[in-house]
Amino acid sequence: MRMGYSEKHKKQANNQAERKKAYQPRQPFRTVEGMEGAAWEKLSRNAVFVLMEFYRKFNGYNRYDLSLTYREVKNKISSRPFSRAVWQLIGYGFLDVRRFGWLERNCSVFGLSNRWRELRDNPEKLHTIEKLLEQIESLKREPGSLRKRMKMYKLKDRVLNLGMPPKVKTGESVDGKYI
Repeated sequence: MRMGYSEKHKKQANNQAERKKAYQPRQPFRTVEGMEGAAWEKLSRNAVFVLMEFYRKFNGYNRYDLSLTYREVKNKISSRPFSRAVWQLIGYGFLDVRRFGWLERNCSVFGLSNRWRELRDNPEKLHTIEKLLEQIESLKREPGSLRKRMKMYKLKDRVLNLGMPPKVKTGESVDGKYI
């Protein structure tokens, strides 16, 4: 028994409607956290681009397991602005470093952070971070040496530690509360 054209068309339309019900894509992330803060205003356009690339990779479950290599964005941004943008995002509290991938050709792993919220109420800290990032950039232009490398490590370490909460040993008091 052959089906007529209209019956076949109705059956195909029914199948398509069932498939649409089965597949429901995730809602895209429409906003980026921190856009209203002073730290956001300090970001360069390259840093905003890199942050958007991190958010593009963010699926809701991998907040602290994100990586973005230069190879992935080399057609859109060169290496120097890319590294400057990553350090801006770390310094202003939009990214946390989970693992550095300098050795053995591993990629660095980052996590999306909310540390930028602390900078809204602390403009002195924001200014200090800005000055440290400027010092890192000016140091990059100097001729290379071991001394320069050591200064860079110290400055980057200060940027990393400036945004982190203070480490407290077990048994010590924090705001009158014992841990």
